[in-house]
Amino acid sequence: MNHNIITKNYYFFIPVIIFLGIVLRIYNLNFEDFWSDEMVSYWLSDPKYSFFETLEIIFKSNLTISYELILKYFHSLFGYNIKISRYLNAILSIISIFYFYRLLIKNSDNEKNNKAVACLGLFLISLNIFHIRYAIEVRAYTLTFLLSLIYFDLIFYKKLIAKNLGFLKYLFIFIISIFLLFSHAFSIIILISTNFYILINYLLKRNYSKESIYIFFINIFSASLFLIIYLNGINHTPYWIGQVKNSFYTNFYFSNFFGSRLVGTIYLVTLIITLKVFFKDAVKKLDINFFFIILIFFTYFIPLVYGYLVNPILIPRYIFFVLIPILFLITNFSLKIKNTILKKTIILSLIVFTFFNHFTENTFKQFYVKIYPSKPEIGKSLKYINNLKYHNFTFLMDQNNFLNINSIYSNYLKSYAELINKNMKLIDYQKDKVEYDQVWLMYITDVTNQKKFKKPKFFDNYSIVSNKNFNHVQLYLLKKNGS
Repeated sequence: MNHNIITKNYYFFIPVIIFLGIVLRIYNLNFEDFWSDEMVSYWLSDPKYSFFETLEIIFKSNLTISYELILKYFHSLFGYNIKISRYLNAILSIISIFYFYRLLIKNSDNEKNNKAVACLGLFLISLNIFHIRYAIEVRAYTLTFLLSLIYFDLIFYKKLIAKNLGFLKYLFIFIISIFLLFSHAFSIIILISTNFYILINYLLKRNYSKESIYIFFINIFSASLFLIIYLNGINHTPYWIGQVKNSFYTNFYFSNFFGSRLVGTIYLVTLIITLKVFFKDAVKKLDINFFFIILIFFTYFIPLVYGYLVNPILIPRYIFFVLIPILFLITNFSLKIKNTILKKTIILSLIVFTFFNHFTENTFKQFYVKIYPSKPEIGKSLKYINNLKYHNFTFLMDQNNFLNINSIYSNYLKSYAELINKNMKLIDYQKDKVEYDQVWLMYITDVTNQKKFKKPKFFDNYSIVSNKNFNHVQLYLLKKNGS
């Protein structure tokens, strides 16, 4: 890679990359409807509930408190509307692009390569498929990613623990750590890694400062407070997560993070090669690069050990934040390689395969071909019902209402139906007990609801007179016998 070309055109490359990153996150933002877990976030963030009512509901459902509260007040400002919700995640994702750029600039290995590092790192994060994917989903992972970046930005400067931190800075570190922990439980790994890094610095170099000591104890206090609340508040564990397969150890979810097996392999091999070359240097300096190596290790090690000893808990999106150290190290290390041929090969491979991989994904396809949704076509189903004679509809409810799933679906369907036709009526057959001559029954068959369709007992006196299938949604028109 010719650094002179980048230096001369730096102020052209940076805005172009940022613009592309923004477009990929905003364009067709609401093309797909919500998954059931997005419906959960939408339900939890209803502004009609008070602050404490919201907390109570969140504790009964999950503990991504930070995200649900921010989304709640986002809805208060801009309207409680399913077409509004995803803009919050898109905004958080775009801000994280700038924070990653800032982190690279502040902690670059070589000031001469600063602009090259910034351009490459910005390109890799802006076009990262996993990052784009969660920019358009109403879930907490994008917030966790951004808060992780803010946390790293606060505690590191010029590759080491920042100096001359005042009271307000420590207070801000504490607040961000609390928000981070309550955005997702796995973020406690970040605090554990930070404290381990501080301890290693002390044990190997006797290198410590009042700043590192304060950060160490802030992390302990934040983590302790979180664990007390978490262990007393959690009322369920993710029972549906399976044990990692043997194939996991061949790519460590890199195929998920980077869009395909091939591109994931390129990133993984690049990380391994650069770590092999620069690991000793990182250990010698004990700088941010060494910290990020620790973070990558603990991000996989802790959930895997817990999964083998207790219950499986490791899935790609839970460790979304591991993209930060992976991309940071790949960017910094690849530009430090002295072998020109190897360096150019690695950087060119990263750029070319990252870019052209989007032509196999909807991220680029949406601009030149018709794309098809992968999530339940709720809106299309409701519009189909609206165009017919009978507008009354319901959905296949869970008999036990596990984790308020019926309220969650009902809230989303009502909100969507109101956008189409305010006269459409959602029937709660478990509560109303009112019999209608004809009613549409919606069966949403997404990843959390794969059971074979069975007509509810309430409709034993009804016959199926017609049906219509959409993606992950089956519609049945039920007619009362004798009517």
